[in-house]
Amino acid sequence: FLTFVINKFAPYAIFCLLTRTFAIYGIDSLKPALAYVVTVIIALFAYLFIAYPIYLMTMARVNPKPFMKKAAKVALFGFSTSSSAATLPLNRKTTVEELGVHDQIASFVLPLGMTVNMDGTAIMQVIAAMFVAVSSGYKVTFMSMAIIAILALIASIGTPAAPGAGAVILFTILTGMGYTNDAALLAYSLILAINRPIEMLVTSLNVTGDAATSVIVAKKEKMLDKEIYHS
Repeated sequence: FLTFVINKFAPYAIFCLLTRTFAIYGIDSLKPALAYVVTVIIALFAYLFIAYPIYLMTMARVNPKPFMKKAAKVALFGFSTSSSAATLPLNRKTTVEELGVHDQIASFVLPLGMTVNMDGTAIMQVIAAMFVAVSSGYKVTFMSMAIIAILALIASIGTPAAPGAGAVILFTILTGMGYTNDAALLAYSLILAINRPIEMLVTSLNVTGDAATSVIVAKKEKMLDKEIYHS
């Protein structure tokens, strides 16, 4: 019943909130939202193309190029479904058959990572919380940024592997920080309205991170077939 209510009525409610916002503040209120979208996209791509290759080179001692090439279809499937759970079968098949990870490692690491390894979700929630705080008039200090980061890390671990869950869990971070005035709620509603493409990119990063973690763990446990990985 709750899913029906969210899917059927939430779009109309968000539309009404945004219409009221634009009527009061004008279309210029979209500019901060554009900054949010661009910032999140840059952060996600930087983490995908810089952080993961560094992890593979330093922790697994392997060339990241074969991984990035073979994991591309997993990331694309995650992007299209926006669900780590739906991507799990393809991720496991790719990790075992193309990346050379032993099935025992993949069977343990991938389902666990689907639940707790939410790199993209944490990045999105930190930037979104900062966007809401700044746009709604709250003072953001270094201490508040650190608290937001910790709350986002904890919240991302508990985020369900389902479409749109990250933006919903974001509200718990905002509530925990006390960002609950009218402007904050309007900023949050704006995020809900425009966040679907962001959620798709977030899922791509999450599932790619699960595969990278599997390769690293397999290498540490000497259960990585390098011939398959480099083939």
